[in-house]
Amino acid sequence: MADSVIDVGAAGDIEPGKFIAVKVAGRSYIIARVDERFYAVEDNCSHEDYPLSYGCLDGAYIKCSLHGSWFSLETGEPQEPPADEPIATFRVTVQGGRLLLDTSRPA
Repeated sequence: MADSVIDVGAAGDIEPGKFIAVKVAGRSYIIARVDERFYAVEDNCSHEDYPLSYGCLDGAYIKCSLHGSWFSLETGEPQEPPADEPIATFRVTVQGGRLLLDTSRPA
């Protein structure tokens, strides 16, 4: 396994509609589950450098609890102000029931 692909836990530990926050090499990520699909994004709002893990999910979108911006988990694009810059998205796969996060570059 490449150094940039990290096992971040069991897929079954995240219920649909929920997420976990993980830290890898000093960087924070969110792993979210929407139905049977998993997403990975940076745990940082592009508007105010605030943890998105303090927010909530609604379908495939995550809300920053500081100023209310929503971001697409799929593309990282902001859906409403005040954020106007996207957040980084990362590839996450499931192999053998484990979540593998590729931190090498944004998806």
